[in-house]
Amino acid sequence: MKTLLITGAGPHGITGRLIKEYFKDKYILYTPGSKELDLTNDTSVTSYFAQNSVDYVIHCATFRPTSVDKSHLVDEELESNLRMFYSLVSQSDRFEKMIYFGSGAEFDKSQPIVGVSEEDFGRSIPKNKYGLAKYIMNDYARKSRNIYNFRLFGTINKYERFTKNVISNLCVKAIKGIPVELRQDCRFSFVDISDILPFLDFALCNDLNHHDYNIVMDQNYLLSDIAKLIIDLTNKKQEVEIKTQGLNLEYTASNNRIKKEFSMCFTPIGESVKQVYDYYYQMKETIDVSDIDARWK
Repeated sequence: MKTLLITGAGPHGITGRLIKEYFKDKYILYTPGSKELDLTNDTSVTSYFAQNSVDYVIHCATFRPTSVDKSHLVDEELESNLRMFYSLVSQSDRFEKMIYFGSGAEFDKSQPIVGVSEEDFGRSIPKNKYGLAKYIMNDYARKSRNIYNFRLFGTINKYERFTKNVISNLCVKAIKGIPVELRQDCRFSFVDISDILPFLDFALCNDLNHHDYNIVMDQNYLLSDIAKLIIDLTNKKQEVEIKTQGLNLEYTASNNRIKKEFSMCFTPIGESVKQVYDYYYQMKETIDVSDIDARWK
């Protein structure tokens, strides 16, 4: 069996956790924690690859500020994400292929992102530092021999924390009887994170035509439409509350490139949302909602 290193697959991992579950019988897995493998430390990474034979890498680890006041962390966000990426890239001669997860923020979220294709990359340089970090990574990946960017926009994943992810947040509000409230409505491209797994499997074992792919459903959705789906699951009459009228900047993409290369099957949006709702419903008695709106204040 070949070996697969998955970063960000620890107990607090989100995407990495699902990937670990999916590939556990297909590869010999390496899923080190930060104490065993400090991705921001070149020496630690070099030593790890010298001691372990790695065939493939799926890089899920990312640095995002946890503080509500992020102003003092933006530089660290840029530097840490780049250091993790380039420390792995420095070992690219030791592995066959690395896949990491990019972001729609590469297209610059200071302006509407409407149905963008991969060819639109580079038309605007991101203003925020997370987007800039992902932009720099994609610029490198496109010129590389064996680095690939699977670009995500909105994700649906039952493991995503309700203090950070809007769909999980809305589900918990509905379950706990808190008003289902949005700061502002917005149109998003989403993907159920589980739908990515077969393409990951294919991509590890096959040559790809490109080094970056938008991974989104065929349709895009308003957040208010998703909120209504969640309310319907409660069987209660409730209206979606929207603080600021009008739409926020759109965040949507085209999936034409990936569909030309791989037959993607997308879970219907209602089914994906219900999986998140059911996951939180079964733990409703233990959910602490004291910080439920920390990100959106």
